[in-house]
Amino acid sequence: MGGSLADRIAVISSLPFVTTEITELLDFVGYEVVECSDLEEFMKQENIQLIIMYSNVISECFDWIKKIKTDTNLKGIPIILTIEKKEYGLLFDAYQIGISDYIELPIVDIELISKIALHIELKKNREHIENLYFELKESLSLATQLQKLMLPSSILVKNNIWFTSHYLPAQVIGGDIYDYIDLDGEIIGYIADISGHGVQSALLCSAVKSIVRSSVNRSTSIVDIVNELYDGIKLSLAHNYITGIFFKILENGTVEYINCGHPSIITYDGNHFQQLNMKNTFPIGLFDYTYTQDDVETFAIEDNVSYMLYSDGLYSEFERRYPNLNSINLLFEFLNKEISGILPEAVPFYIEHTMRKLYGEIPDDFSIVSFGKANRYIYIDKNIRLRKINEAKISELISLFSNYALSDEYAIFYNEHDGYKVILCKNIETGYLLRKLPISISLNFDEVSVIKLFS
Repeated sequence: MGGSLADRIAVISSLPFVTTEITELLDFVGYEVVECSDLEEFMKQENIQLIIMYSNVISECFDWIKKIKTDTNLKGIPIILTIEKKEYGLLFDAYQIGISDYIELPIVDIELISKIALHIELKKNREHIENLYFELKESLSLATQLQKLMLPSSILVKNNIWFTSHYLPAQVIGGDIYDYIDLDGEIIGYIADISGHGVQSALLCSAVKSIVRSSVNRSTSIVDIVNELYDGIKLSLAHNYITGIFFKILENGTVEYINCGHPSIITYDGNHFQQLNMKNTFPIGLFDYTYTQDDVETFAIEDNVSYMLYSDGLYSEFERRYPNLNSINLLFEFLNKEISGILPEAVPFYIEHTMRKLYGEIPDDFSIVSFGKANRYIYIDKNIRLRKINEAKISELISLFSNYALSDEYAIFYNEHDGYKVILCKNIETGYLLRKLPISISLNFDEVSVIKLFS
């Protein structure tokens, strides 16, 4: 049961002659022993795997233990206390302040060596687990960033349609994915939810995005896109399946869609939320099913109405709290009581803000995508400049906002409604700018700020 040459043991003893036998035994079995007469001398040492401690004044040992256990760099080192007589009250206090074990004088060789080997091994195992956990956190953090990079910007304008979106995984990574691609005046988009959570679902999200983007290059038919997605991913789905709404927004504002077992779109007119009556078909991968034109339905985007797509995690909190009630009805009660009246562009951000305020942690992944017509607007990010307004004063104001970008991943969207205007900013420092604006109301949601300007 000898030790490794790398294992350094510190023997802290106010009376070295008492611990001479311990030191000689440890040296004999192969440990590197460092003798210290007090804590000050011990603090100069490095790479200590275990401490054996003795003092004829037990309060001195307790002081040493407390200082070691309150030091961030030392608190993980196991301490074996050497005592002259077993007293249960003393040992109870010693364990309370942090010792790992004790030995009683006179020492028993096999007992001492066994305890030392055990606690050094436990320390190494704990450190190994902590390192693995740290590496896992680093990997999951990278996976989170990669998954976020798969999603479009939380503020976007494409072909005179504005989009705002927000994604919240219940775990570090999750199974929701959404995207929208503009092609020749049309927009192909979807929101999808892969059953399950964690790494497997996140990897499938990457496959969904890749297959859909590749498919769009060959065909803009929603039927072709959904069938190609199923063909490309069915071998990887295993026991998973995908619910989703896949849509195409035409230049005239007509929306063609296939709803593959997903929650229906919600419409919002600024005052009231209600469910859009949608045709529904099977989730992707639930059955071996080929989608046809009969599964396609349409609706028209109305003026002054926004459309909200979402994953079912949005109402999971209501399912958890009220298992005997209809969770969809509870969702609409929540939206019409807590969210109604908010700016349509701010809905995805304000919903999470309100749910956290009311319920704390969210038990499931959820995604929200809102979209609507943009008539008189300006949109700016690092790659795009879109203008449907020629007023110099407004253009100057939006350009001023871009001077306060906090990173390259910024976006500014100015949109006009009847009776008011709205500015959405992503990664923009707005504090100074608010003082330059006319009468306004602002809301902040992490990296996104929403400002309502009154006409």
